[in-house]
Amino acid sequence: MLSRNAPLATLLFTFAAYPIAAWLVLRFVRGGLKTWLFALLNVVGAYVACLAALIDNRTAMKPLLLKTVGAAFLVYFLLVLVNYWLLKRTKNGTETWGTVALWFPIAILIVIKYVPILDSSFAPALHAVLLNHVAALFLGLSYLTFRLCHLVQEVRNDLVEMPTLSEYLSFAFFVPTLSIGPISPYSRYIASYRDPIQDPAVKRRALLRVLVGLTKYLFLSSLLSQYTYSGLLLDGHPHHRIDLLVALFGYTLYLYCNFSGFCDMVVGMSGLLGIDVMENFNVPFSARNLQEFWNRWHISLSTWLRDMMFTPMVKMLVRIFGPKSANNAIAFSICAVFVVIGVWHGVGINFALFGLFHGIGLASVHYYGIFIKKRLGKQGFLAYRENRVIGAVGTALTFTYFSLSLFLFANSWENMHQIFKVLV
Repeated sequence: MLSRNAPLATLLFTFAAYPIAAWLVLRFVRGGLKTWLFALLNVVGAYVACLAALIDNRTAMKPLLLKTVGAAFLVYFLLVLVNYWLLKRTKNGTETWGTVALWFPIAILIVIKYVPILDSSFAPALHAVLLNHVAALFLGLSYLTFRLCHLVQEVRNDLVEMPTLSEYLSFAFFVPTLSIGPISPYSRYIASYRDPIQDPAVKRRALLRVLVGLTKYLFLSSLLSQYTYSGLLLDGHPHHRIDLLVALFGYTLYLYCNFSGFCDMVVGMSGLLGIDVMENFNVPFSARNLQEFWNRWHISLSTWLRDMMFTPMVKMLVRIFGPKSANNAIAFSICAVFVVIGVWHGVGINFALFGLFHGIGLASVHYYGIFIKKRLGKQGFLAYRENRVIGAVGTALTFTYFSLSLFLFANSWENMHQIFKVLV
């Protein structure tokens, strides 16, 4: 998720300069040269995107920034190449290599994002370019990690053939999805890359999607940012308690417009290039419970964790404790998965609590569904599901619950203290 608008340089490059260059390569170059040029464009484009994301208020230190980002991106690129080598060993070697290939990107993500000694070791270089964390130099690392892990599973399960190096690099560093996803699978990417979408009606809808995304991301989210915690409550002035309620829901709407607006632009721009990208949102605030909500919000992340973590964990627990433990295994796995979701979004106990808050909520929905089905029976449950009043109440409660959880997501402990301090 995004917590603020991306720098203008990032937007201009990702949705103006890159698409023009990509369209020229995909439209006028043929054969193997096209594949390699497109891969090169995405690798170079990823470096430029990493640089553009940091250059907003650091223009006076361009030479040093170029050197720092260049060194970090070289490491980034080499790690992705190592993962490709492991992927090839997976296809041609033993099951052990498959396990190593699957966990290698995750291990790198953990080291770069969550091991404090890395930041302290490079503190002088980071401070010289006004950064505190090494992870800031690795744009989109979390999303790239999950895409590459899923690719390993697709190759291991023979869902796709082993990608060539050029196809692998263009997928790994595909610029539109680099910074905030969606976590679109390789199978979907390569199918549309090899047989691009040419339908004019689809292209028109893709262009409209870009315009809608721009409106949500640049206009609506900027307007709503005035009613978020930082925009409304952290201005050093006392506030009435009603302002906390405004910020509670204001931040939720801001985050939706910010995040879904960017994803709209990504999906639309990719569609204009003929490349199919997975949807990430489907009217999430119409969901009547948290289970429906997470099938509609950040869909690519929910799908990834369902396939890669939740389902295998439930199967393992049922195998260990027996079929009678299935419902408890599901509830435990839900909580475990959502703690991972929380930690994946950011470093700090507040993010873990954000995930746990959702895990407990979803586990409660799971147990409540079991209870209500037993209590009402099949016909009664269908009538319950079709009741519009119950549905409206469920939708309101789900929206409120999600908004409450975002208080942990949006604020550090220091900010939380400041917010409660200014309320009168």
